[in-house]
Amino acid sequence: MPTTTGQQVRMSRLIDPASGRGFCIAFDHALQFGICPGGAPAEAMLDMMAEAGVDGVILSLGTALRLGSRLARRGGPAMILRLDQTTMWRQGTPLAYRDGMTRLVAGVADAVALGADAVITYLFFGHCDPALETKSFEDCARVNAAARTAGMPHIIETMGARGGLATDVFAPELVAYHTRVGAEMGADIIKTDWPGSAAALASITASLPVPLLMAGGPRGESDLGTLRLVAEVMAGGAAGILFGRQIFDAARPLAVMKACRAIIHGGATVEEAMAGAGF
Repeated sequence: MPTTTGQQVRMSRLIDPASGRGFCIAFDHALQFGICPGGAPAEAMLDMMAEAGVDGVILSLGTALRLGSRLARRGGPAMILRLDQTTMWRQGTPLAYRDGMTRLVAGVADAVALGADAVITYLFFGHCDPALETKSFEDCARVNAAARTAGMPHIIETMGARGGLATDVFAPELVAYHTRVGAEMGADIIKTDWPGSAAALASITASLPVPLLMAGGPRGESDLGTLRLVAEVMAGGAAGILFGRQIFDAARPLAVMKACRAIIHGGATVEEAMAGAGF
């Protein structure tokens, strides 16, 4: 949990201190995937986030340098700076390695200079090569120490290494294991994989001492399916979401954002949220 005033102030912009809920979007995919599908240019998508009342957005360094001032002009969302890049998502492509490799490409000082309210790094578990897991832990430890010194919340994105030792990276017992380790590493917020059901998630969040924001993964079959997943996430005790492609690659991204906010912050049902968002 945040231990300094700076961390507490910045954290309050991402997660409402009164409700314990937060609606954030991951928008750093180009750093990992290169060109990524999406229904609108980055500028327009950030404007939609501001209009919909999104609390925070993950940006890579390049996007933050080019468009970070746009967030200030529109009154938000708060910036979460992605500090690392990974090859974990190249599986099945000619550029894939046997193990995903992750490396720091920005620092806490960059986040401070850009006016960010948090930083985020991956913490992958179960590589075939134990040296890669060791490096992931060491990078997270260095970032966490620098973040605490700077009064900056640190979001740790804990996940099972794809193609690694785990046969099922979404297994609830694995998600429970690495999320707790991430919290013990000093995370102020955990981002992680969906463990398959609200009941499985509830058993994880009940014993997790820090807020959990759920990752979204690839876009689902429909916007309705995305909103149903958000409702399940909230029913499982999460603080909120950090979805990416499920939102910015949606058929109606602005409507989906408004509906997500209604579910997370307004306690609306999926049907109520869709009606209020103009579906």
